[in-house]
Amino acid sequence: MAQGRPHPPAPPPRSPRRTRAAATFSATALLLAATLYGGSALADARTDARRHFKAGMALIEKKQLVEGIKELELAYQIAPHPNVAFNIAVAQAELGNLELAIGAYGTYLDSKPPDQTEVEGTIQKLREKLAAKRAAEAKPSDTPEPAVDKPGDKPGDKPGDKPGDKPGDKPGDKPADKPGDKPVVKPGDKPVVKPGDLSVRGKERTDDIYQETVVTASRAAQSPLDSPSSTTIITKQDIRLSGMTRIPELLRRVAGMDVMQITGGDENVSMRGFNSRLANKLLVLVNGRSVYNDILGSTFWETLPIDVDQVERIEIVRGPGSALYGADAFSGVVNIITIAPGEGSKAGARVGYGDHNQAYGSGWVSGREGDFAYRASAGYTRYPRWTREVAPGRIDIKVADFDQNLGAENLRFDLRTEQRINKDVAVTLGGGYSRIALDVYGTGPFNDYRLNGDTLDVSTGFRSKSFNARVYYTRLAVTSGVGYNYIGQSLYEPSNPTQNSFDAEAEYTGEFKLPAVLKHEVNVGVGYRLKNITWEYLEPNIPNQHNGSIYVQDAISYKKAVKLVASGRLDYVPYLARVVPSGRGSLIVKPAERQAVRASASTAFRSPTFLESFLALPIQLPVPGAELISASKREDDPNFKLQPEQITSFEASYLNQQSDLFEFEVSAYYNRVSNLVALAVNRNNTLSTKGAGLPGYDENTGRYNVGFGGWANQCDTYHVGGGELGARVYPVEGLDIFANYALNLSNQDRPDGCKVPQDKRTSAHKANVGVQVRTKLGLNGELTFHYQSAQTWNEQVASLAGINYQPYTLPAYTLVNARIGYRFFQDKMEASATVFNALADVFGDAPQMHPFGNRVGRRFMGFFTYSL
Repeated sequence: MAQGRPHPPAPPPRSPRRTRAAATFSATALLLAATLYGGSALADARTDARRHFKAGMALIEKKQLVEGIKELELAYQIAPHPNVAFNIAVAQAELGNLELAIGAYGTYLDSKPPDQTEVEGTIQKLREKLAAKRAAEAKPSDTPEPAVDKPGDKPGDKPGDKPGDKPGDKPGDKPADKPGDKPVVKPGDKPVVKPGDLSVRGKERTDDIYQETVVTASRAAQSPLDSPSSTTIITKQDIRLSGMTRIPELLRRVAGMDVMQITGGDENVSMRGFNSRLANKLLVLVNGRSVYNDILGSTFWETLPIDVDQVERIEIVRGPGSALYGADAFSGVVNIITIAPGEGSKAGARVGYGDHNQAYGSGWVSGREGDFAYRASAGYTRYPRWTREVAPGRIDIKVADFDQNLGAENLRFDLRTEQRINKDVAVTLGGGYSRIALDVYGTGPFNDYRLNGDTLDVSTGFRSKSFNARVYYTRLAVTSGVGYNYIGQSLYEPSNPTQNSFDAEAEYTGEFKLPAVLKHEVNVGVGYRLKNITWEYLEPNIPNQHNGSIYVQDAISYKKAVKLVASGRLDYVPYLARVVPSGRGSLIVKPAERQAVRASASTAFRSPTFLESFLALPIQLPVPGAELISASKREDDPNFKLQPEQITSFEASYLNQQSDLFEFEVSAYYNRVSNLVALAVNRNNTLSTKGAGLPGYDENTGRYNVGFGGWANQCDTYHVGGGELGARVYPVEGLDIFANYALNLSNQDRPDGCKVPQDKRTSAHKANVGVQVRTKLGLNGELTFHYQSAQTWNEQVASLAGINYQPYTLPAYTLVNARIGYRFFQDKMEASATVFNALADVFGDAPQMHPFGNRVGRRFMGFFTYSL
């Protein structure tokens, strides 16, 4: 009989899972569920796998090994994980099924784990035991040669590598035996490997491997129950089943998140209020690396060199994060964590096409050769505008030379590598490039603004058990200009903004006890950031900025029930020429193992951007020959300097994950916000200012200066209160439901003389509900419903009198998105279709998310995916 290596059952999961249900939309949701749910649905790729894993480990602890192995096999079938194969191997060895133990250990080794040498030693010991057992059982007259792998054979070749083996044989089956055969050990047989002989069989790994972990809230992997801030995770299964290719649209499902689409390529995202054009209150990271735009302070989501198919999960910290991440982590942090080199499918591609010439393409390869791992990807995206800004044939308008129907285009490449030194030490190297075209809405008169150019990043890092370091370089180089203007008005000749930044970070982590009953987990980090910016709209010869930071965090635990987390950071801001402190304190109490009550207080700030710090641009007014000098430095007030925006936040929350069938969280917060930066009310040019030598006629533009603009800190203080309530329910395997609701209420303190209008640009009510389904038939899908209540935007616009506020009311709107897919050919292929904003124009006009933005219409798209 050929002796291959039996593996745990590992058919690829039919499809992942995730959440969403419909209260007000229940009829449609139930229709989708009835269509897709085939009775014996495959379980969720994480939640139900975790359920079987926990059950299996509990049975093994009670020495009910056969039943425990069956549960572990189910967990592995749903969501393969190396540690499950390892635990199956340990249990099979204790049970006496040595062939199967060797095979399961071989499956574990397929993942190229850090302890590969140790496990190979365990396999060799099991082979020796197996050879001795067979020799003892053989008859003297009929002694076959022991079927032990020869020197040089790979430890445990896969079934199918040799004639007679069948892929997918279960660990309870002998190689090449019929499926369903009993374990080789009969009742009453003495185990060949004693239960306590850990030197031969190894020790089970009891870590809850299917439990979601987060790293962003405290810079270390931990359960959301231990997180010092409210944290939401969008999983890989959420991403796939949603069908979304835009990261901001994935974020819309998060409670408290503000997502606004203005054009086909311009999405602005904020947390718990204060969304805006060029949104600047949310810090966005990719694998912990900042993708912050230092010129404008915004995030250009469609310029990233990665796409959703390369994302493992997205972590969202709901609340200020400056205590760990410094300036610009004002209202929250989004960390996009990509699939690690060597992980995920070995290779694959997804292509999609939709109406209005939407296009999406993504391809990747990933692998590991010994201690070296890599992942390379390439992709292309094209999004049209929702509506065209200028109709063809207008003779009163001058149009710039670019595609007036294009919202965003991105051609991208990315490569990440990892060289493992030993099980605790690794070195990483990688980089990404994207060629972009982007239509965005800026501030003031720059409502239709085009960027064409390149982005680049290169990074290297060192990771060990207690010390981490990273260095990375990023570059943005584009040609930019206004899309159109009326005849006689300036198009603002194309300019060439460039941004070069260099970052270096180092961090130490350690643990100690002082006194003996208190465990301290300490993080200490330092950082440096060099910024180099050039742009014709800014002052000439802007100096390089050298930013420095240091932070300390101590997480103090008393047993497993109480944890106090104290974090503090100092940032040196060159523009301010001073150090700005940030802090956070959190108390976490666990009344039960899977419940947590959290109370926290924190401060954060946003430093002025280069645009706000060094603006120097004449703005042409509607009156011919007149202009407003918009500049950060004030010739009429030489001592003026912008101050950083400030927020102080208090939050209380309760998280319950006690049940395997549901989890829920409720939180309440209060934020005090001051010094918001906005375009300044114009200061008129008078005879006295001209007498003081300030300019009147601009020889370069041929226009007369009638006033001065720029930026200013608003004079009001905001008091924002609200809360979020969210739940996820898993009633049966393969059916997931979620719902969340966010409340946001604010008022302003306006001292005498402060004429800032009442701010109502954040919806008071937001709700998300949805459902996801996966079936054994290969059908899978998602239906989501998003609601946002009315808003009133006070936008600063240029008029005959200069820059002034004007209110715009936007009605409430809903979005309904859906996806349906079918997996086939052993789950290696999938065909799917998505619809975004399915009800556009059905119950009224398509929604408008910003008063100057496009009306967001309906979009269909079809996809085909192939992966190995």
